[in-house]
Amino acid sequence: CHRPFSTKKQRPIFVAATKQHVGKTTTSLALMSGLQKRFAKVGFIKPVGQQHVTVYSPTLGKDIRVDKDICLLKEQFHLDHIDYQHMSPVIIPRGYTKRYIDGKICHDKQLRHIEASFAEVSRASDVVLAEGTGHCAVGSIVNVNNAHVASMVGASMLLIANGGLGSAFDEL
Repeated sequence: CHRPFSTKKQRPIFVAATKQHVGKTTTSLALMSGLQKRFAKVGFIKPVGQQHVTVYSPTLGKDIRVDKDICLLKEQFHLDHIDYQHMSPVIIPRGYTKRYIDGKICHDKQLRHIEASFAEVSRASDVVLAEGTGHCAVGSIVNVNNAHVASMVGASMLLIANGGLGSAFDEL
């Protein structure tokens, strides 16, 4: 039985974790697969990324840096309705924190960039899946941690923790 696609806009889903390397991208892959069965156009965004690759943005007509996970999701799920530039608005490479503290990166500008990218992905999609970066504290020094970004865009958060009763309870 195949359900008809929903046309109602849904609250975004934000995948975050208590630690790095616990399955955010794997969870995002599974959620994307399920969401594409229910919605005609599913958007994906990683508002803050750390490990980047260079890709060509057809909209901008030039190469740009995006989080590496963006390429996997965009190519695997044929997210042709969204340009790379909107899927990875803030990259935090080596040296970013120092430049931020030195006043060379504007806090408001990075937030506006996230908001504008999220708005564009939302406009082009029926539902948006967002993947957080690293663990809960990543991005805090530059005021773009996962909790802040999820709250800013009004997303429901799915928090992934390690297995095991003691460690999972301690992390939460």
